[in-house]
Amino acid sequence: MIRITRPPKPSELTDDVKAALTAEFKANGTAVWRKNWIVDTLKAATYNKCAFSEMRLDEEGKYMQVEHFNPKSRYPDEVVEWTNLLPICNVCNSKKWNWDTKKKPLVNPMNEAPRDYFFIRNGRINARDVSNKKATDTIEQYDLNNAEQLRPVRCEIEKKIREDLADYLGHYSQDKDYWAGKLLKLMSTSGRKAAYSATKATAILLDKSYTSLRQILTEEGHWKPECEQAEQELALCALI
Repeated sequence: MIRITRPPKPSELTDDVKAALTAEFKANGTAVWRKNWIVDTLKAATYNKCAFSEMRLDEEGKYMQVEHFNPKSRYPDEVVEWTNLLPICNVCNSKKWNWDTKKKPLVNPMNEAPRDYFFIRNGRINARDVSNKKATDTIEQYDLNNAEQLRPVRCEIEKKIREDLADYLGHYSQDKDYWAGKLLKLMSTSGRKAAYSATKATAILLDKSYTSLRQILTEEGHWKPECEQAEQELALCALI
């Protein structure tokens, strides 16, 4: 999970349209939030990722749902309230149901920085403070450590990054420009646009081979501005 900037509400969502859609939902329970202009705007804000798990949406059966952060069953007046909507995968949307977020708050990545609440180790998202119910409830209610579809993927990502970075370090002296380029590419493709960017960024920045490579590149004058920019991007995503 990373901090997300909420986009401006779609121009189609005027006050009159919002009132009409809300009334329609209250009258017959119609899924009024499934408008293309709502769905597409939300997906664009997260680079087509779930706002919570960061899995890529609409790939391999991971279809997008619209999350009502404050549940529509309890707060029907917020069914198309723009600040209440997020893109979510079916895994993260399978447990929370009508959890009352106003009485028992959860972390909303469009309102606050997840890094203030969580860190990642061994494919697992952990609460920084286990006594913080907001953090622990978020992990539980959004099933962020799902043992079948989320944690194994994160573990595999971490393993691949460790192996790649060890390979880059081991071969660097043989062709410095080539392996420095490989490192930059890995860094540049692990930022906020990437699936599981928090996992990727954390794995890179905590890796000993990465630290060694960075030191070597810096000492040899090969740590370019592009490397610095990519590292800053990783730091925004990492849950360290």
